[in-house]
Amino acid sequence: MSGRGVSIWGEERGAGRRRTGAARLLTAAGLALTVAGGTGFTVEAQETNGSATTGSAIAIDRAGSGTGDRAPAFDPGAAGMARSGYAASPLPLIADDSQPFDMAAPRRPSPATSAALAMRPVAEPVAAEPFASGPALIAAPSVGEGAPGTGAATPGTTTDSPATPATNPAAAPALAPPPPAAQAAAPAPVSARLAEIVSGQLPRLAPRQADQQALAAFYADRQYQPVFTAEAGLTPLGQSAVDVFAAAGEEGLDPADYSVPPLPADADAAQRADAEMRLAAMTLVYARHVQSGRFDPKIISKDVDPTPTVPDAATVLAQVAGAPDPRAVFASFAPQYGQYKALKEKLATLMAQAPAVSHALIPPGPSLRPGESDPRVPLLRARLGVAADGGDDRYDSLVVDAVEDFQRQAGLAPDGIVGRGTLAALNDTGADPVPDIVANMERWRWVPHEVAPAYVMVNIPEFMVRVVVDEQPIHQTRVVVGKPETQTPILSENMQYAVFNPSWHVPPSIMRNEMLPKLQADPYALQRQGIDVVRNGRVIDPGMVDWRRGTQGYAFRQEPGERNALGRMKFMFPNKHAVYLHDTPSRALFARDRRAFSHGCVRVLEPLEFAEVLFSLGRPKEGWTQQKLSRLLGGDEKSLPLKNKFPVHLVYFTTFVDGNGQMVSREDLYGINAATKANLGLGGTRQFADRGPQAVQR
Repeated sequence: MSGRGVSIWGEERGAGRRRTGAARLLTAAGLALTVAGGTGFTVEAQETNGSATTGSAIAIDRAGSGTGDRAPAFDPGAAGMARSGYAASPLPLIADDSQPFDMAAPRRPSPATSAALAMRPVAEPVAAEPFASGPALIAAPSVGEGAPGTGAATPGTTTDSPATPATNPAAAPALAPPPPAAQAAAPAPVSARLAEIVSGQLPRLAPRQADQQALAAFYADRQYQPVFTAEAGLTPLGQSAVDVFAAAGEEGLDPADYSVPPLPADADAAQRADAEMRLAAMTLVYARHVQSGRFDPKIISKDVDPTPTVPDAATVLAQVAGAPDPRAVFASFAPQYGQYKALKEKLATLMAQAPAVSHALIPPGPSLRPGESDPRVPLLRARLGVAADGGDDRYDSLVVDAVEDFQRQAGLAPDGIVGRGTLAALNDTGADPVPDIVANMERWRWVPHEVAPAYVMVNIPEFMVRVVVDEQPIHQTRVVVGKPETQTPILSENMQYAVFNPSWHVPPSIMRNEMLPKLQADPYALQRQGIDVVRNGRVIDPGMVDWRRGTQGYAFRQEPGERNALGRMKFMFPNKHAVYLHDTPSRALFARDRRAFSHGCVRVLEPLEFAEVLFSLGRPKEGWTQQKLSRLLGGDEKSLPLKNKFPVHLVYFTTFVDGNGQMVSREDLYGINAATKANLGLGGTRQFADRGPQAVQR
């Protein structure tokens, strides 16, 4: 639908198409009446299978009810409707019966019915016997007696209609050819072609309904004027889009996902309109992919629960169309975090180099110490690029030095011992780092797009938490995260308050999986750990309960104190996973390299110093030093809210760039990096969230 008075049917209105009122009335009844003088009548009837087929062909344009008018009786586009609703078809004989009627879209003639009408023979007129008696037939009204006559608004013809010959069709004169305007309609402009695409062809170019609605509104507001293309070819915006799509690999994307057929030099209006809409639709796909990712991360597991910022389609189109520098707008859709940009630089460097050689995995086994012999040493030499020196199986000083260098780079203790952590890091960081860089760049798209002035970020595989201000870390410390079977979730929420001297209310999962077996073996086992059993708000004797029936109806609470599992304080960013950052009485675990021991919450080393940094941001100029905060310790539970809220991001980055500009890799603790690569097809078929295995786009 053009919506601007432009016909998308590409037809011209020919002369002689309108009928006089009398002729229309007669042919509609399928009768040809011939006056034979005075009072006598000769009636010629034409019948074919009981249905009249003579007369002027009913119009099948969108004027409604076969009036023959070329202008729409109702123009949905002019009324602000992107697409009219469906209604019952008033044209069942000439339309495809399986097609619902849509006043805003052309109907397809039924092939079977059209062929039948074209091939149906015209019956010979049958002369009726003259009336010998009876009432005279009423003659058709003439002009001035109630019949619709000719006039300026209803032009008629004075000749017989070709479709209703008054004599035998065989003797009818040949029809004159239509005027040149009716023979070849003028080509529709690009705006009309765009209107036609919007009226019914958008799904083939933009499968997402939100994109279809944004495209329809965008071009309707522009009166269907193109923005990516012009008569001479691509506009600066169109060329920028093509260039950005071709360079998508720089963002860790696949340029093949954004390919658009080139616009021919001599493109007609239809080709220009198609290229215009393809570029606009692909702009929405690219913006969504580079900003919020190519698949739904929640398909990986219930603990992968980020909130990517999916760009609004209408906003994307408005931004690129109105920007003096379209390339800057396209660049703004990518993550703006410093670590993403650092990975992007590393990717560009590696892509310019020759592909790396892959290495065989080193099998598991006992910890390997300096001076020992082990059949895995040759693989270790090959992995670290150390030449053989004498006995290949001996873990000699050259290999030990190489292992220690690797451990430093991987953030492990450089002790030269090839234990489980070092072995996992050696196998996880393959020879070709490009897939890992791309997978980690993808996970940066899961973080909220807006970079907050200040935020807390816990990188789970790194076992570290940082407080970041203006993209610079101002504090960092070690943390303990969840075990692989009780993972710390990936999420983003706002830090709200801190609780000092907290009670520990045991989560239901820990109650069922850990505490119930202890109670069934010894009803007082938890009591000795300082954990009370509570029912209806009262502490009860655990020995009076039949724990074989389960824990339903009971709560478990540990009062504040030195033995409390949460330590002296906890930092709250309310979320559906009920996890938070907190102190711990088990501080010896922070000395470990691999610190995955919790039930999902994050334990923080030196929590009082961490609290001082948080409150310097959340309650500035109030002097919440460690000394002042320590006065809150001991006694009853106390809550201290933050006045300035800032986000907490629990993230999962196995590859990142350290402060020295070196790329660092960490163990894929929960297998999320491998799952990301699998969904992106880095080494296999892509498994996108929308439609399963294929190159499916989000």
